[in-house]
Amino acid sequence: MNDLDRLRKTMPEPVVRALAHAGSLLLGLVLAVLLHYVLYRLGLPSKPFIYVAF
Repeated sequence: MNDLDRLRKTMPEPVVRALAHAGSLLLGLVLAVLLHYVLYRLGLPSKPFIYVAF
């Protein structure tokens, strides 16, 4: 963590802010895909339709 703090202090403030926004966007996209997948799986029936007919 000490190396990251030292690296952050050597970069200009707009670059640090842009990297923070890019990281936040990337994390948000990963969480959105994960949530979308979970909601998709919850919407699937527990048994395939062919077994329900018999």
